[in-house]
Amino acid sequence: MVHGNLRRLWFGLGLGLWAAATLPAQNSTRKLRVPPSELAARAGQAVPWRDDVDAALAEAGRVGKPVFWYVPAVQGSPMDRKDVIDRYLMGGPFSWPSTIDLLRDHFVPVKAVAGGARAKELGLVRGRFVEPGYVVLDGAGEALAKLDQITTFHPQWFEAPLRRLVGQPLERFPGSVTAAAAWARLQAGDPAGALTALELAGPQSLDEHDGGWLRGVLQWRTGRQQAALETWRLLARSAPEHPLAWKAALEVEGHGPFRRGFEVYGALPAAVLATPPADGSRAPEGVYAEADLWPRCLAFLLGMDDGDGVVRDSTYDFGGTDSLPNVHAAITCLVGEALLAAVERQRRGELDLAEPLRDGIDALLQRIRANVERSVWLALSDRDEILWARAYAVRFLVAWQRVFGADAGAGDREPLRLAVGELLALQPDTGVWFHEYGNPFAIATALQALAAARDAGAAIDRERVDRGLRALAANRTDRGAFTYSHTARGRPRASVEAAAGRMPLCELGLFLHGASDAARLLAAVEAGLEHHALLAAVRKYDDHADAHGYGGFFFWFDMLGRAEAIARIDDAPRRRDLAAAQRALVLALPEFDGCFVDSHELGRSYGTAMALLCLHTLAPAAAATDGK
Repeated sequence: MVHGNLRRLWFGLGLGLWAAATLPAQNSTRKLRVPPSELAARAGQAVPWRDDVDAALAEAGRVGKPVFWYVPAVQGSPMDRKDVIDRYLMGGPFSWPSTIDLLRDHFVPVKAVAGGARAKELGLVRGRFVEPGYVVLDGAGEALAKLDQITTFHPQWFEAPLRRLVGQPLERFPGSVTAAAAWARLQAGDPAGALTALELAGPQSLDEHDGGWLRGVLQWRTGRQQAALETWRLLARSAPEHPLAWKAALEVEGHGPFRRGFEVYGALPAAVLATPPADGSRAPEGVYAEADLWPRCLAFLLGMDDGDGVVRDSTYDFGGTDSLPNVHAAITCLVGEALLAAVERQRRGELDLAEPLRDGIDALLQRIRANVERSVWLALSDRDEILWARAYAVRFLVAWQRVFGADAGAGDREPLRLAVGELLALQPDTGVWFHEYGNPFAIATALQALAAARDAGAAIDRERVDRGLRALAANRTDRGAFTYSHTARGRPRASVEAAAGRMPLCELGLFLHGASDAARLLAAVEAGLEHHALLAAVRKYDDHADAHGYGGFFFWFDMLGRAEAIARIDDAPRRRDLAAAQRALVLALPEFDGCFVDSHELGRSYGTAMALLCLHTLAPAAAATDGK
């Protein structure tokens, strides 16, 4: 049995490497999604799941326990990759030994897709319940607790409301003595010290399964990724019947929630654990001020670097598997821009970051800069998502020059000149920049990056800019709405309601090059705020999810576009009011650990970087509203 499991584990790992080496032809939209090995696929199965809600309710009545109904999906949901988010939950909360024990001993656990009359009565329907989530029912089928939109996992946070419900104390995690000592050091903000404590414990820390798992976690988060993989492989090999071995195998294969950034283990504010969650994994209102968010977000972003200056947590493959290097490069550039914003704020005395955090930021910025200059991290022959990588590289280099320009020589501007040329080279004769297809928000993104480069002193081909401006303007209706795809023929058609999210970004693309005016820009921003609820309602879906075509992957993209448009409003009092409103929206959205996310496919690194960039952009006007 052991040898068979090991063969399947290593076969699964080998299959993943084979797939990476045999990608389909470049510029393909084919999606290679290798399933977990048999061992890794067992993650979460130690929970004694029932598969029928009615039978679970009948059992609950007999044994006097509530039903814990895990809802991996609801019928008719627009979520595209339900299997992925289910895998994250199975490899996350439902693989923790303490949670397994809690569900087995104090609940009747059932896993079932929500559908039918009972689901409708409980509100487990499309648009009202965004998977993944759970509902706790008493023996009569009445809801005792309900939670959806769970996109961040932490053992204590997940267990706290369930333990209160059944009168159980909040236990420490993990359970073994050796691992518990390391856990205490980690909660004190000392991951390196926690790792040292485990290593000093010697072989016994690996014999304790939670110690082995935690050692890999600490190795990964302190930049020793290969050591972490070896630790998890050893755990999977030495204890193939243990739930944490299945979890470790899932992470080794790249399918698990920890490496993707959804599972966290750091210290949480007391209010997070004491306050029952009311809105998914969002933090309770008022727990975090902006000053609290920056160090938490920055530490998270540093931990998501794979060690080579690339953040690879995103699984966004709408442009095909071959486009993922470009997606990762684009997101890494946004992460770099957010780190540069932190450096800028530190210099202005607006942030007081600890020395280890400052050193980590400096080191990662250097790695990102080297990647941007070499371009070897890109899939250069793939055209589906390279627009974002090129545009955000320009933005990163402009921010670098703004922050470090006084310390750099004239030769330091050469990478920006080259990056501008690479972005311009992506524009076809029609002027319509594209990612997977030509559209106004891709055009606007390119034009915005070019305007930033121009303002930083780079020479820009005006003819190409004008070509882009004409293409972008061709997509604007008389009411100022921009179409979703490029209008190749006829008149543009789009409603303000459906276009409100992208309107500020698109109008800003025109405005920055003198092709729009202050009134149009203000109207676009006001439309975005007026219809913000449409965008917010689908924030955690991974695909187009409503009649207007909104999807989660637009949320932070549109939020940053709106923030940057607000910063250009020339009416100072109105700009301050709009900035205050937009800032309040951002500050209401941190997850319980202080980071940010929209679509799980784009990932928490992307959401966190975009949120920080929103706050940085809004800071001058927002500070004025605070009387500073």
